[in-house]
Amino acid sequence: MAQDLISELEGINQLPFELYLIKLEVGKDGLIKSNDLTGVKEVWQDYQLNSLAWPLMSAKMRSVVDNNLSGNEQVDWIEAIINRAEERRIYYIPRFNRMLDVLDKENTVYVPGTDHTIKPVFSFSKINPYNAFTEPSSKNNYWKITSAIYVSEVLRKAIQKEKLTGISFDATRVV
Repeated sequence: MAQDLISELEGINQLPFELYLIKLEVGKDGLIKSNDLTGVKEVWQDYQLNSLAWPLMSAKMRSVVDNNLSGNEQVDWIEAIINRAEERRIYYIPRFNRMLDVLDKENTVYVPGTDHTIKPVFSFSKINPYNAFTEPSSKNNYWKITSAIYVSEVLRKAIQKEKLTGISFDATRVV
C-alpha cells in the first residue's frame, strides 16, 4: 500500500522500484490491462496518474512548482523512473517535511470523537505563507506524500500559464 511506503522512503530521494505505463480499459469482465498504449493521445503528461495515487510530476512541472514555492513549505523531491516500452523518463514526487498547521479547526468537519477530517476547511491566515500544502494528519505520515495537494492562486495560475497537462483543480473552503 502506498501509505506504507512513506516511512520506508524517509531519507531516500529515489523510489527503490520503477514504474511502468499501462493502459486500463473497462471490459465486460472488468478492467483490461495492456502494455500497448496505441490510441493514447498524450502518454507523457506533466502530472502522471499512477497506482500509488501520488503526485508524479514531470521535470517541467517540478520546475514550475519549485519556482513558485515560498520557501516555507519545506518540500524536497523523490525521483521516480517511469518506463514505457523502450523509453524511460524521470518524474518527481513532492515530499513535505513539516506538517503545517493550516486547518480552521472550528469549521473543519471531523469524524466524531477523532481528529480525522471529513471535510477540511483552511484558515486564510494560516495558509497565507504557503503556496502549496497538504492536509495535516495524525495518522502516520500521510501528510508527507499525498494525492491531495492544495495550492495557492499564485501556483495555480503559474501551472495554467505553462499549460501543464494531466492536472485539474477543485475549489476548497478557506475562511
